[in-house]
Amino acid sequence: MFKKVMSLALASTLVLSAGAFAASAAEAEDAVAANDESAVAADDSSAVAAGDESQVGAGTKIYFDVKSAGWKNFSKIYCHVWRADGTGKWPSWQTKKEVCKKESDDLYSYDITKTGKENAEEIQNAGSKNLYCVIFSSDTGSQIYNTIMNGNCIGDTLYVTGNKIENPKDSQKTDTEAAWKNHPECGPQKVITSTSKVVGTALADGTTDVTLMADYLLDYVSEDGTPDTSKTDKSQDLINQLKISPLAVMSNVNFKLEGFVKAETMTQEAADKKQKTIQDILGKCTDPTKGGEKVNPDEIKNAEAKNDAADTSGSSNGGSSNGGSSSNGSSSNGSSSGSNSVQSGQETTIFFVFAGVMVAAAGVFFLVRRREN
Repeated sequence: MFKKVMSLALASTLVLSAGAFAASAAEAEDAVAANDESAVAADDSSAVAAGDESQVGAGTKIYFDVKSAGWKNFSKIYCHVWRADGTGKWPSWQTKKEVCKKESDDLYSYDITKTGKENAEEIQNAGSKNLYCVIFSSDTGSQIYNTIMNGNCIGDTLYVTGNKIENPKDSQKTDTEAAWKNHPECGPQKVITSTSKVVGTALADGTTDVTLMADYLLDYVSEDGTPDTSKTDKSQDLINQLKISPLAVMSNVNFKLEGFVKAETMTQEAADKKQKTIQDILGKCTDPTKGGEKVNPDEIKNAEAKNDAADTSGSSNGGSSNGGSSSNGSSSNGSSSGSNSVQSGQETTIFFVFAGVMVAAAGVFFLVRRREN
């Protein structure tokens, strides 16, 4: 009789415990689902308020005012994002990962998470560092000019200004200038075009007017020291437009050449030949920062290697991110970590319920065996 009672007690314990286990699991699923719905709702609310200054820096979307562009007869809008220094792995031009979402007839959005988790987190943590470029385009061939973007631009809207800019690589083409509604510091990317014109207004972090000129000379002097005179003969005009010192340019050229040799992307012999030709070019220039005074060729030849650009190493990791960036990161990561904490808490409860079942079963089994003996 005692065995039957104990068996019945064991069975009852197992049934009740299994029910508690199932209820706890269901509760966990409901909590996670609720958390996910909150995240979706938050994302949708940011879309509704696109362009509103209160939403700038929130969510993971950027927006494009297609009405301002006047584009017609398109079926898709794309967004191409990449790191301004050309590094990293980003989605290819007008692929599925670059397709934008239609928010209204006039507004399209792009979720930066489509560039990849690491890229998206990097952008969110960039703060006010101008590390990225963005181009919105259509499937009919229209596109805006390269526009600088930083982490604080998340939630902001790009619109077309109406100005035209020469395509930096193909002078036969012109691109439409765009600007951010709330971030004037992140405008059209400042570069020197293939026809030796200075276009754009916003410098990417890691570049200055001096580094633009240094890169220009390095690009148009071959490794055997031969200059492309159709380009290098315009050096003085460019130096005057940029209002920079020829000596500062030579210092940055030397810095870059040292880096090429160290990275083994250029031989010391090729670096020396490039350096000699560029010294000759800059040694004949005048200095607009000194009232047009002619430079001293000996100073050019003895210029110290110096990086004119601010050090941006590690900037993609956020580090001491600027204010906007910090809030972006915590806001975005908050949803994710909140979801994880719900799951973790429920899993702990389930574990202890299951452990209780096993202990109870073991106790009943022990009493039954003892009774039999």
